[in-house]
Amino acid sequence: MIKSRLVALFFGVMLCALSIAQSRIYNFNAFPLKDSVRLSFTVTQGASCGGWVVENSSDSVTFYQIYNNGGLCGNTTSAEIYSYTDYAPNKLSPNFYRIHIPPSDYSSVKRVDMAASFTNLLIFPQPAEDKLSIAISGQKNYYYEINIYDRYGRKKGFGSGNAVEKIYLDVSEFAEGVYVFYITTNNSGNYRGKFLKKPKAN
Repeated sequence: MIKSRLVALFFGVMLCALSIAQSRIYNFNAFPLKDSVRLSFTVTQGASCGGWVVENSSDSVTFYQIYNNGGLCGNTTSAEIYSYTDYAPNKLSPNFYRIHIPPSDYSSVKRVDMAASFTNLLIFPQPAEDKLSIAISGQKNYYYEINIYDRYGRKKGFGSGNAVEKIYLDVSEFAEGVYVFYITTNNSGNYRGKFLKKPKAN
């Protein structure tokens, strides 16, 4: 009798732990609009929760709260859909979003890039070994700032200066891999692109 009760208690604890560990947040999506990002997600059927929080990061590591819905969320009879629009996303670096239901329920992380498409850029050589040149279509004699990130969203470089026709970068110290960069110019131009860094020749 005692043994059967212990087994039942063990399985009850395990089911409870699994229930706690499983996130109630699903179908989380982030859609870039013209100057904003639309977020939507669903909370599974269950007990009410004490609100939800939208968090944003530029490197996928350190997140900051940008919105707090302090009301109750969740429904005991059906799943519920929620949404939020970020009207001030970062246009010069990646935007990583996640939803947090306190105290410890987190959604997956979604990335959104708001800068202009790299179709207006000529990036060469590809892959790059030591030097990289970037030409912006229709742009001459401009001031620029450039931020470079690795595939995980970690900032790896920054540069600024005056370009006549091209931006020249020294990438000789970069590790092998794919990098994304964001350029802003003094005429309010915002651009993003990527390049492949190959290992140095022996």
